[in-house]
Amino acid sequence: MIESKQTIGLSVAGRENKVRWVMLMQTIGLGLLMVILAAALIVGVAAIWLKAPSKDLSDLFWFLLISGGVSVGLAAVWLQWSQQGSGLHVQLVVTYLVGVVIALVNVAVTSSLMFLSVHDLSLFLLLMAFSAIVSVFFAFFLSQRLAQAVIVLSQAAMQVAQGKLNTRVMVTGSKELRNLGMAFNSMTQQLENSLTRQRELEKMRTELIASVSHDLRTPLASLRLMTEAVSDGVADEKTTAVFLSRMRNEVEYMSSLIEDLFELSQLDAHTLKLKPERGNLRDLISDTIGSLSSQTALKNQQLEGQVADDLPEFVFDSHKIQRVLNNLVSNAIRYTPAGSQIIINAHPQAAWAEVSVSDNGEGIAPEILNRIFEPFYRGENSRGRESGGAGLGLAIAKGLVEAHGGQIEVESQAQHGTAFTFRLPLNAA
Repeated sequence: MIESKQTIGLSVAGRENKVRWVMLMQTIGLGLLMVILAAALIVGVAAIWLKAPSKDLSDLFWFLLISGGVSVGLAAVWLQWSQQGSGLHVQLVVTYLVGVVIALVNVAVTSSLMFLSVHDLSLFLLLMAFSAIVSVFFAFFLSQRLAQAVIVLSQAAMQVAQGKLNTRVMVTGSKELRNLGMAFNSMTQQLENSLTRQRELEKMRTELIASVSHDLRTPLASLRLMTEAVSDGVADEKTTAVFLSRMRNEVEYMSSLIEDLFELSQLDAHTLKLKPERGNLRDLISDTIGSLSSQTALKNQQLEGQVADDLPEFVFDSHKIQRVLNNLVSNAIRYTPAGSQIIINAHPQAAWAEVSVSDNGEGIAPEILNRIFEPFYRGENSRGRESGGAGLGLAIAKGLVEAHGGQIEVESQAQHGTAFTFRLPLNAA
């Protein structure tokens, strides 16, 4: 294992050295091309403007080519070497200094070949030295600002690595630095949102497991007790018949819960297969009212349906949308007091078929509205089936509507009632 790690380390180091040499040769090649083009341009200007003889132009071209080539080679080697661990601050300052020194040497050699006087040459060199000092000062100032910006981003990245995802940097500096700062802040914001969502999902998963355990453990415990009573001969014939009826109800409840869980898992995994066909909502709403009228009669509630005449037929899975309507209306019946009114309204809305199930009950608290479509979430602490079932109806309704490419939402006002509204696309394929 140690030899393997060493071999991998040598292989990586070899690739890095190869990349450095390739970059060095590319830099020298581009630099030489730039020198040739610049020398040709200068010679062309000298021929047109100064009308210099051809021999002088040839000497000028070769001198510029040789001095420029040497300068490019030295600069490329420095740039490649300066990247081996030196800071950005040092790299920029020394790069400016190297450029000034190269220019100073080139000008000095050129001036000496032009046979300028020693006095003029000395004065010229002093002026060049002054320019070099000024250039290095500006390079120092610029590199300090750039290095400080990089340091700030580096420290912020370290904080993010330590788990402080609320870290943000000030967006200042040049256009590139501002873009980098905004990209960093956007990245940390997305990371923070992802972490928050992950924690919410983990909390929901924990609650889901606890809810499923509760809703299955209670009927199983009841089944076990009744089974033991029947098998041990403790119950008489009449009691046995009652127990068998209850056992059948418990089994049906658990079967329904497991089917709901299976359907919910399919919706979450986007594997639920729909069977769309052309149909109309009028028949669907009429069937819903007919199937739930016995429940509304027990609570003296009024259940009405209103369908707009201009609502056309369109393609949808009638069985699944029937399930949505049953879940929404059953939810309204369960949580609306006796004597209340429940209305199903359907009408076209632009490219959508909009269906609402509204009641005039007590309404839903705002803190509950935010979680109303979560699986197993219920507004009351009790988990009795008589007061709210397993809490999967609204979650399944939301999943079925979204599986059709639709939307579902809820609005509620205290003492004024609640309205669930879902929309289905009229032009669905």
